[in-house]
Amino acid sequence: MSKAFIKAQEYIREQLRKGVPRVTIQERMPEFEADSFVVNRAYFIGKPIIGMARNMNVKFDKNFIALVRKFAKFRNLDVEVIGGGIFLKRGKEVVAWLREDFFGADEPTLFEELGREVYGLGSNHDRKLKSSLRESFLELLADSRSGVRFIAFMFVLSLIAAALAAPFATLPSYMPRWSILLIVPIVVTILLYLVKIYAKLKRIL
Repeated sequence: MSKAFIKAQEYIREQLRKGVPRVTIQERMPEFEADSFVVNRAYFIGKPIIGMARNMNVKFDKNFIALVRKFAKFRNLDVEVIGGGIFLKRGKEVVAWLREDFFGADEPTLFEELGREVYGLGSNHDRKLKSSLRESFLELLADSRSGVRFIAFMFVLSLIAAALAAPFATLPSYMPRWSILLIVPIVVTILLYLVKIYAKLKRIL
């Protein structure tokens, strides 16, 4: 849970208790920072939407919108795209607002999840690279033609590897040495096919 968000939330509540106008709170919002998150902006759309305004290194395009829709779907939130912004709603209530240069939410858990899962905050370079490679691999398998070609290529490659390893492999006495030429390629193919099915389901969801 974002500590920076909680600090900002407490600040806003204190200002409202003092009778400070909402417009003034928006204009004079201070900056709170903790654990890779900076909270420096607040908008009053029903509940205060508290968030982070800076260059997020994201591009507002169809891929970004698709990522947000997927994020919202798993949380039973509705998505409304207006101009250069995306509003996440629970019923008629706005619970989050996303732009290229800002994202905010009405509560700390949603704010932190948006930061980590949509904007990639709090992630080191290695994690981002591994995630990118994994997603690229799944996209390759999910594609009908490319996925089949890749599985066929791996079948042939595993057959060659099994043939090279067969003379040195230690097998049970009841298994002929040539059986490794069938077992290894078949197991590799089945595993890749299962991953392909998972990748297709992941793309649909």
